[in-house]
Order: sequence, then C-alpha cells, then structure tokens
Amino acid sequence: MRLLFVLRWSARDLRRRWLQVMAIALIIAVGTGVYAGLGSTATWRRVSNDASFAALHMYDLRVNAADGLDAPTGSMLTALETLPDPDVVVAAEERLVVPTQVDASTTAQTILVPGRLIGVDVDSGGPTINQVAVRPGDGRALAPADRGAGTVVLERNFATFYDLGASGSLLVAGQRMGYVGLGMSPEYFFVVTDDGSFFAEANFAAVFTPLGTAQQLAGLPGRVNDLVIRLRPGTDVDEAQAQVAAAFTDSGLAVTVMERVDEDSYRLLYDDIEGDQKFWNVFALLILAGAAFGAFNLASRMVEAQRREIGIGMAIGASRRALALRPLLVGIEIAVLGVAFGAAMGLAVCAAIRPVYTGMLPLPVWHTELQLGMFARAAGLGFVIPVIATAWPVWRAVRVLPVDAITTTHRNARSGLARLLRQLRWPRRAFARMPIGNVLRTPRRTLLTALGIAAAVTALVSTLGMVDSFIATIDRNDHEVLQDHPDRVTVALQGFHLLDSPEIIAIDEASAVGEVQPVTRFGALLTAGTQQPVELLVDIIDFDTAFWTPTITRGALGADRSGLIISAEAASDLGIGPGDTVTIQHPARQGDGYALIETSIRIAAVQPSPFRFTAYADRSQLASFGIPDVVNQLYLLPAPGSTPQDVQRAVFGLPAVASAQPISAASKVVKDSLNDFIGIFRVLQVFILLLAMLIAYNAASISTDERSREHATLFAFGLPLRRILRMDITEALIIGMFGTIIGVVAGRIVLQWVTTSLVGTTMPDLGLDATLSAQTITAAILLGVVAVAIAPLLTIRRLRRMDIPTTLRIIE
Repeated sequence: MRLLFVLRWSARDLRRRWLQVMAIALIIAVGTGVYAGLGSTATWRRVSNDASFAALHMYDLRVNAADGLDAPTGSMLTALETLPDPDVVVAAEERLVVPTQVDASTTAQTILVPGRLIGVDVDSGGPTINQVAVRPGDGRALAPADRGAGTVVLERNFATFYDLGASGSLLVAGQRMGYVGLGMSPEYFFVVTDDGSFFAEANFAAVFTPLGTAQQLAGLPGRVNDLVIRLRPGTDVDEAQAQVAAAFTDSGLAVTVMERVDEDSYRLLYDDIEGDQKFWNVFALLILAGAAFGAFNLASRMVEAQRREIGIGMAIGASRRALALRPLLVGIEIAVLGVAFGAAMGLAVCAAIRPVYTGMLPLPVWHTELQLGMFARAAGLGFVIPVIATAWPVWRAVRVLPVDAITTTHRNARSGLARLLRQLRWPRRAFARMPIGNVLRTPRRTLLTALGIAAAVTALVSTLGMVDSFIATIDRNDHEVLQDHPDRVTVALQGFHLLDSPEIIAIDEASAVGEVQPVTRFGALLTAGTQQPVELLVDIIDFDTAFWTPTITRGALGADRSGLIISAEAASDLGIGPGDTVTIQHPARQGDGYALIETSIRIAAVQPSPFRFTAYADRSQLASFGIPDVVNQLYLLPAPGSTPQDVQRAVFGLPAVASAQPISAASKVVKDSLNDFIGIFRVLQVFILLLAMLIAYNAASISTDERSREHATLFAFGLPLRRILRMDITEALIIGMFGTIIGVVAGRIVLQWVTTSLVGTTMPDLGLDATLSAQTITAAILLGVVAVAIAPLLTIRRLRRMDIPTTLRIIE
C-alpha cells in the first residue's frame, strides 16, 4: 500500500509538472537524437557504398591496355582461357574506353569539356559488369536496339552540375549524338579525372554507348582496349590478379591489371569515411554534452523547488526513504520519456541529414537507418542523467534538519553573494534590487543555470562558426582565384608543347583570344626536416608579364625571381616560412623522358590560397627544375568584345586542347562542394535552436516554481503582474547575459580547436580560418539573452491563475 501511495503521489507530481517533465525529456531527446543521427553517418556511407558497388556489379579486376594500344574484339577474352583455373572468372566483358571531347552546350550556357567515351556490351541487358544505372525520371538505360542508333547515356554527376535534362543531344568526337538517360556507374560515383582532380563533374563528362558505336566514333572498328572481370566468390583477388597479368604477358598487348581498390572513385569514397566521422563526432558530443548539462541542471532545480515540501514531510514524521523515492520516480519518468523521445528525435535527425548526403554523394543505393548501437550509447547517458540529477538534491535535502530544509532563501538575506548589495552602488529601490539579490543570493543555482544556457550557446556558436569559416574560405578562394580577371579561361593541353609550336600559335591566333599566359604545371612532393611531406601542384608562370599571379602575403620574390611560393597552410604544416630551404621532389627531363629527382629550393613567399597543395614559381626557374621551356596549360583572356564562352568555342577542338574552362567554373565546383558540407551544419542549427529554447523555457518555468511563495507574497501586497514579470525578466536577463558570454567564449575556443587541429587531420589539404561573423554573434545574443529574458512571459498564465492563499498556506 505504501508503494502504491508513493506511485500515486509521483503521478500527481508528474501531472502537475508535466510541461517541465516533457521539456527536460525533449532536451535529452535532442542530445541523444543528434548524437545517434550524426554517429550513424559512417555506417550509412560504408553500407551504402558496399550496396551500391554490389548492385551495379563493380569489377573485381580490370585489364586496361596501355595508352594508344588496342586489340581485336574477343582477343582479350580469349587470353583468359589460358588461366590455370579459367572457372575462377564468372563473368568478363570487353570495352572500348577512349578520351574524347564533349559539347553539351544549350541555348542558356556553353558547356565544352573533355570526357571519356565508354563503349559497352548492351546484349542481353548489358553491361552486366560495371552496370550503368538510370534512376526513375532520369530517362532510360541503353538497350540492344541502340546499337548503330547514335544513342548514348550521359554520366549523371556531370548532367546534374549543369542542370541538363534527362534526354537531349550533344556533340561527341565531333558527331551529334542523342542521349536518352543519365546514368551512374561505379567508376563515376565520385568523379576523378586522369590528373587526380576530384569533384571534377564540372569539367569532365563520361559518355556510355554501345560498343559498336564507340568503335565507329573513335575510328577503331572491331577494336577493344579494356576488360572488366568478376571473380568467383571466395577467390584470392591478389592471386587472381597475378594470374591474369601473366595471361596477358604473351598476348603482345601491354596492360595494367587493376583491383577495384585501385579505382580512384572506389578508394576516395571509402578513405574519407573515418576522417569525416571523427569530425562529426565532435559536434555530436558537443550537442549531447550541452543537452546533458542542461537536463541535469533543470532536473536538479525542479527537485530543489520541492525542498520545502521534503522538509515539511520530515517535520511531520514521514520516512526519509519514502520522501526520497517520490522525486526519484519523477527522475526515472523523465529518463524513460527522454529515451522514447530520443528514438523519435534520432529518426528526425536521420531524415533531415539524409537529403544532404544523398545530394552530396549520389549513389544508386542508400541505407540511412538509425544505428541502434549509437542510439543505445546516447540513450544510456540520457537515462542516467535525470536520475542522478534528481538523486543529488534529494540526497542533500534529506540529510539536513527539517527546519533547514523548510527555510526559504528569501529569508536569508546574507546568503551567497547578497552582502555585495550593501557594499556596491546597486539600485536603492527594493523592487529594482530584488532581481539582482536573487542572482547573488544563490550563486550555485545562478552559475548552473548560466552554464546550462552557455552549453547551448557554445554548441550554436561553434556550429554557426563552422559555417562562417567555410564561407570565409570560399570567399578567400574566390578572391584569390578570380582577382581582377574573373573572365579568365584555363586551357589544359594534351601533353607538353613548346611556346612557338604550331599548336600554341593556333590558340594564340584564335579570334576570340586576347592575352595568353603560359603555365607549366606538375606535381611535386615538398619535404622539410622530419615533417610529413606535403603534396604540391606547382604552376610555373612569368611573374613579369602575367595578368594573373598569386597574392603574396609574406616574403617576396627577389630580383632574380628565384624560390618557391607556397600556401600558408603548407607553410604552417611544415613549420617553414620565407627564407627557409626545403627539398622538393619533382619530374625533370632525363634523356628522352622524365624522371623524379630531388632539388633543394628556397621558400620565397607565402600566398593565401586555402588549399595546401597550391604552389608557384617564376618561369625563369624552369632550368633549375630540369624542365625545358614548355607549357601544358594556358590562361587566356577574351579579346575585346568576346566572352569566356567565345574563347571556349574558339579553342575547343584545336589539336592541342584537352579542355577549356572559365575560371569561374572551377570556383563554382569548390563552392558547391563546400556548400554541400555546410548543409549538415545548417541541419544541426535547427536542433540546437530547439535545444536552447527548451532550456530557456524550463529555466523560466522552474524559476516560477522556486519563486511561487515570493510571487504570492508580492501579489498579496498588491504588486501588479507587470511589475513581477519585469523583475523575473530582469533576473533572467542577467543570467542570460552571463551564460551568453561564457558560451561565446567557449564556442570560439571549440571553433579554434576544430579548424586547426581536427580539420588539419580530417581535411589536411584545406586551411580554414576560425571565423565568427556578426550574424553568429547576433544569433548567440538573441538566443542566450533575448530568448532567455522573454521566457518568463511564458509563465503569465500560471501567474494569473495563482491561488495566493493556497500557495502561501501549502508552502508554510
């Protein structure tokens, strides 16, 4: 009977404080839901990658003929018959893969890019290996009837970037072709060009077509140069790779045998998973910690508001155990509700993040279920927090004498820091002094409440600060790349050419081309001391005549123009600066070819690109690199009256031109990729705002409970409601300001750590500056000060309906 009585008493408490209980449970739910949702993303990506590559039957081995070599149709399949165990191959298909140029221009935009023509076997619904999937609404896949029909399928990432329709026409290898769908293939889930550029959907187009059509377009009838293979399950892939390579030794065809892990698209999709998850874990834990601290503070304050009732119970002889059990049951009820709401919140977080990931990494199969293991870890913490938060003040209340528990803080004018009211120049009017006195009289409660607000503000500032930092990085990159010539066109050449070669002269003399800036680009490896080497992409330009040069922020090129200009990020990672001597590994002319050599070079200056790999040197230094006076890239400015699109058309199709892209297109690729990343932060903002509003509301509601006798006394003396609300708002404003200051400072510290330490390990090639915009500071003030200050207005209904005699009598 006694247990039944306690349960009924607890249920009464639950009904009386159901809004507070629900709000605290929702705070726990936000923390556990965000933690479980963000913590699930690594599993999402890994499982979705596995499912997508399996669904489209990605090859286990790929036999790729050396550049310029090909073989008769069927001969590559025949070579597999010489394997020690031919049955190890369960399927194999020949293809023709050749570079091409694609003109997908529409009436609204000029689209001229290099690409790859992939001829595939379309018999019996093929290709059956490295299938080309077409989503509903994206047209249709290739069919046997498309042989000889001049029909192709366009790679989906490229089409999406340029907002092309599901069907249309384009020029491939100089011939007009109709495309009937937008396809996804395992090699192009993540678009990477031959030179290693990723997120390359803006300047690279893969085109799939029946094998016969590809052979006709390439001028290679009856020829193939690529073979994809699926192996028997359980086969040792490394051993099979060696056997396949041996089978082609006597074929007369020089080939490279690749595993799927050698494919850039495959490797990059898996390589980023763990690093990205570490990044998101920081913000998941930050939000969970903010929710945990807020819930702990509010739950303990809710129980402390019943301290007098516990004291009265002890005074009339009630058992301390029974008195403690009642609020502990409320804590358990909050915990159970928090876990239940957390599951729903986790599903909501997953639903909100899902479109960001599916848009950023378009795979044919996505599995984005809430991971129960992640939720169980967060829910365990969410369950324990309210139980401990209620047990602590209950334990403190039942350990003191009943008279001490009954004594209210308003009678103890000298408690806490209240004596400061006598020593400092505070307002002399009693009602003006009362909110300040309440803040000072209970410093522990004030500090805990302020820290609860600070936890939410910290999460908000660090999250919004990451958005600010990414946007600042985008702007910094745009400012550096575009400078005074946003109409600049970058032309990539097929191989190296002398400046006075006919191919370069033809580009220079094109009618739409104005100024021409030669560029020699090569990859390099920079080493300084014992630091980890840094990969570079070095551009050699003429600093004296160039219309575009990197901005120098530290150091300077001397009169002899010697030295290397590197990014601030590379300088920071290597611990070097202008004047230091480093070692650079780079290609150099050796006989009839090129070989890698090491050269000592001085760091001349630092430039502000956010990308670590960017580096520059003057053309006068070509000889010191062992490179002849050749170019493999050009920067072009349009002639007067011409546009970048005119330049593209003028040089497109010229013998040496591999691609011609406005520099603004490269800038847009960077912007789009970073904006995709920012999308997740924008989702988190919604849940952080919800968390902060719940903390603000509950803080005001619990304060009203704690002040109930005080409010009743003031009403009894005739004080109007507006005056009481003004005092509550003033008190909340002081606490909110205190919490906001702590939150902004803590958020700035977290942001600095994330942008320097964490981003440095998860995204080493990107240099982020910790940036807090005026909008972020304003949002923090609105949340931590304004929202908290106006929260007491939500208690107007309770104050108006207060039964003054009953309130005074029950408490006493």
